[in-house]
Amino acid sequence: MNSPHMDYSLAPRASGPVSWLETLLVTGAAIGLGLWLTPQDPLQMHAGFPWPVLAPLLLGVRYGFVRGLLSAGLLVAALFALRYIGHEAYAQLDPSFIVGVLVSGMLVGEVRDLWERRLQRLQMANDYRQYRLDEFTRAHQILRVSHDLLEQRVAGSDQSLRSSLLGLRDKLRVMPDEGDALAALADPIVGMLGQYGALRVAGLYRVDEREENVLPEALATIGVMGPLGTEDGLVKLCLERGELVSVRQELIDAGSSAQFSSLQACIPLIDAEGRLLAILAVRQMPFFAFQDRTLSLLALLAGHIADLLRRDPQVLQLADADAQQFTLQLKRSLVDVEQHKLAAGLFAFELTRPNDELSRLFERSQRGLDLQLPLRNNRDHQLLLVLLPLTSPQGTEGYLARMNLMLHEHFGIESSLDSLGVRVLPFNLEPGCERNGLRNFLFNECGLNDQQVAV
Repeated sequence: MNSPHMDYSLAPRASGPVSWLETLLVTGAAIGLGLWLTPQDPLQMHAGFPWPVLAPLLLGVRYGFVRGLLSAGLLVAALFALRYIGHEAYAQLDPSFIVGVLVSGMLVGEVRDLWERRLQRLQMANDYRQYRLDEFTRAHQILRVSHDLLEQRVAGSDQSLRSSLLGLRDKLRVMPDEGDALAALADPIVGMLGQYGALRVAGLYRVDEREENVLPEALATIGVMGPLGTEDGLVKLCLERGELVSVRQELIDAGSSAQFSSLQACIPLIDAEGRLLAILAVRQMPFFAFQDRTLSLLALLAGHIADLLRRDPQVLQLADADAQQFTLQLKRSLVDVEQHKLAAGLFAFELTRPNDELSRLFERSQRGLDLQLPLRNNRDHQLLLVLLPLTSPQGTEGYLARMNLMLHEHFGIESSLDSLGVRVLPFNLEPGCERNGLRNFLFNECGLNDQQVAV
């Protein structure tokens, strides 16, 4: 506040008594100098220029109209006083001199006051903007600190959609073939869904496929779930439709949703073939999380979990998935695109000439949830299908760039997929793509048939 750019005053401010005293002293000094230097005409009325008039001009500029007028009045009073005591030069007074002195003091003071008022308004506006700037700066600082903390938390956590699903798959791999996968993984499943949905009270319930009803005993819960009525309206609607259903927020706010159901949402664990394994009954979740985006994410996770639970245990022990499991995951990616607008990537690497070392490099490049399916097409070329679930078009470009980097490191900087005889056929599964387009890509461009991949 003490910086020079915050000072909008024309001159240093003085207190009231000091300004009045200074007015008297400056005016008195002007009259005294006139008496000392030119006693025959102290106020320079008959000279070329009336130098004592500088006193009201200076005081008007410094303190405004009132002090300027007072100084000019003192000069006029001194003029009359000299005339009264019989000074010869002022026996005849010039009215224009008196009016000029008074007008000079008043005019300069009025202009000074006008600019003072304008500067005060500017200062008030500047003070307000400075206040808002300080307020914005504090808010920005808090937001930046919060963002840094969130960034550190996210950077230090390896929990993502892909890693969570990969963790479930690893747990399935170590389970015995005759084990009940749904019951064994109920707690991790509910924990994962509860984490991404911010669920407060929820439970996982098995669905009897033969009787098409929900078993009332919960496999795992979050919070105090309490008994679940098998005749609950939302549960029955979820079983009938085979899709996620929820109560509208307006009904919850009005308190009339309890007449229909005691739940807020019901999420089915249904695989890509349409088989219903279980349902997640949500009794309570925060207001900020009860929205379409969160519910769609829960439905997406539930579908992928159902696919993992339905997979053949022997296939889980393999390094690569076979054609049946590849087709199942490809269908799941199509469901993700059609229902949840989540893209996936599909690459076909056609080796126009044999290269075992390159094939092994492709195998080592497989990420956690990526699926690879080696085939031979109708051109009698070795072809590798690579499915990248939950991957945007930008992610597929990053995958291809990573492959080129691996080729440069392994075969030399001059090498590329094209120079090694690899024909790259990309296909993005994104909103708007049709199954017929995928079939045309697999059967016409890649040279496969429906006995190898079925979509």
